[in-house]
Amino acid sequence: MDLAVWKRISSFTALDSYPLLPCPHCNSVALQLDQDSIQLRAIKEHALLTASRKYRDEKQTKQTSLKQRHEAIGKSDGFWLPLLGVIATEYLNAIDPINGEPYLLNCFFCCDDCGEHVTASGVLLESKKGLNDSKPPAKQIKVEHFSPTVPIFPLSANTPKPIGEELFDAFKHFHFDPPSSASKLRRAIEKFCDDLQIEGGNLNRKVQTLAKTHPEEASYLEPLKLIGNEGTHGSDVAELDLLYAFQMFQFVLELYDRKARFESLNDTYQKLADKVGRSKLQLGCKAAVLVDANLQLAHAELTVTINGE
Repeated sequence: MDLAVWKRISSFTALDSYPLLPCPHCNSVALQLDQDSIQLRAIKEHALLTASRKYRDEKQTKQTSLKQRHEAIGKSDGFWLPLLGVIATEYLNAIDPINGEPYLLNCFFCCDDCGEHVTASGVLLESKKGLNDSKPPAKQIKVEHFSPTVPIFPLSANTPKPIGEELFDAFKHFHFDPPSSASKLRRAIEKFCDDLQIEGGNLNRKVQTLAKTHPEEASYLEPLKLIGNEGTHGSDVAELDLLYAFQMFQFVLELYDRKARFESLNDTYQKLADKVGRSKLQLGCKAAVLVDANLQLAHAELTVTINGE
C-alpha cells in the first residue's frame, strides 16, 4: 500500500500530475488518467458545497487559513510591508483553484498493463487568470467515485469473500464519505472475527478474545475498531485516519496468507523429513492455525516423532 499516493489524491490534485493507481482488474500500479476522455459541466458553487464534502471542507480550511494570515499581517509593524503582505495574500487567494470555477467531472482511467478501463467522476476546479495571461489556468481534480472500485491495497485470493466485500465498500466510500468508509471497515473487522469463530457478545469482546491467541493482530484491530465506532456513531474521521487503519488491517489479513503458505509447504516438509530421517530431527513443525476441528481458535502442532516416541 503506497500511503503517499492515497494521501495525495485524498485532496484536490493537479490535473497534469495525477499519479498512477492500482488497477482493479490486474492489481498493477498502471492505471492512468485519460485526459482526452474528460467531460465537464459547470456547477454553481452553492450546489457543490452541498454535494461535495471534500469541496466544502477545503473551502472552509482555505477561509480559516486566509483569516489567520490577515490577523498575522495586522499585527506586523510598519505600513508598506503589511500592505504588500495583504496584496500578495489576496492575489494568491484569488488565483487559488478552490476559489475558481467549479465543474462536475467525468472521465476514464486506462491500465497500461492489461488495457482495461475504470470510469471516474468527481470535481474539477479551474483557477482564475493571474497576472501572466499566457500561462493557462491551474486545474485541480478530486475523484470521488471509481467504477469498478480501485483497491487501496490488493486483496489476496486467500482472503474470505465476506471480508473482501466489506473492505471494498470501505475503499469505495473513502473518496467521498470517510465516516461511512470507517463504518464499512468496522464491518470487515466483524467478518474477520466471525470467520475465525471468535466468541464474544460484541466486537470489543471478540478482539479481547482474539488477543489470547493472536496478540499482534488483536492489538492492531483495537484502534481500528475505535475508528470504525467513530465512523458509525460520529463524523470525526479524516482520510489519513483511514489510510493508517487500512495499512494495519492489511497486516492483519496477512494471517490468511501465512496459514496458506504453511499448509502448502507441509507436504514438502514431510518429504524432506522422510529423506533426512525423522530420528535426526529435534524440532517440530509448528503453525498457528485459524480454526481447529471443533471450529474454535486454537494453536495446533504438526509434530515429528523422535526416536519412536
